[in-house]
Amino acid sequence: MKKNNLYIGLLYMALGAVCLAFALSTENSLGSLLFGFSGAGLIGGLSLIWRYLYWSSPKRRDVFEARLEENQINLQDEFKESLRNRSGRIAYLVTLLVITLSIVVFSVIGSLGVLDTKLLVLYLSFLWIFMYGIGIIIYRILMKKYQ
Repeated sequence: MKKNNLYIGLLYMALGAVCLAFALSTENSLGSLLFGFSGAGLIGGLSLIWRYLYWSSPKRRDVFEARLEENQINLQDEFKESLRNRSGRIAYLVTLLVITLSIVVFSVIGSLGVLDTKLLVLYLSFLWIFMYGIGIIIYRILMKKYQ
């Protein structure tokens, strides 16, 4: 396993410790958010370090090499690549649909006076426009690249 994984794990641990120190020293509403970041950093870092140490063991090196080779074959398999592309496209379309329905629902809630949802509807509208636009831009860039 690459030493880079160990360094990233140590970096996560350091960031988690910094967030924990700030969370323990603050008395405002950011404390709970910082506790969450510290937990994510510490647990994620420990996970990466454990995985590095586990797979770097000499008795597991052969198994790791075989798994790595199998993963490379799977990543380059054209059928699986096509499925990944298709699933990404479907997820993109479903996300656009969910955002559209959310805009409608929050507009109705806002017009009934239940909640003030003007900013939320504006945010979702801009998000929808951004996602649609970035999808077109990325498609055109990829078309130029592969033609």
